Amino acid sequence: MEKTHPGIPEYIKELIESGQQIDDIFLDREGRWFHNGEPFLNERIIAFFNKSVDITSDGQYVIHYGDYTYPIRVEDTPYFVTGVRFDGFGCFERIFINTSDGETEELAVHTIYYGSNNALYCRIKHGRMPARFMRSPSFNILERLEEEPGGKYSLRLCGQRIDLTTEEK
Repeated sequence: MEKTHPGIPEYIKELIESGQQIDDIFLDREGRWFHNGEPFLNERIIAFFNKSVDITSDGQYVIHYGDYTYPIRVEDTPYFVTGVRFDGFGCFERIFINTSDGETEELAVHTIYYGSNNALYCRIKHGRMPARFMRSPSFNILERLEEEPGGKYSLRLCGQRIDLTTEEK
């Protein structure tokens, strides 16, 4: 079943278009949530937000839960890879990642890329969303880094050589 994209409610669109200020919900590049410049401290709210991130059909990140949809600002990515687990070896290897929403999924190794800000990224949620590797899981993946002729780099994952590019795949 194809997941549909949520839409921002009309009344919020009207507020934005009229120039009125709405509450600013912001996710920074380190995965910290803020409300009007103040950090969220309540772990339950943070966990709720992490589980509720979605994207509209026009590319706006939102908090979406049931009938509630609210636009958010995202500094880098809406999700983060918080852990990595390697199972098997060679072409039988599978890599599982833990994400900031508390989910675990198999890493789509061909979606890995290296960002201009010296961070490792991939696509998650069936390719719908980008995710940034936090430091520790990034180091786990980069242990497989190989230097290629001409100053290029690749990763040896799941029995395959994955070219490491600086462009999102």
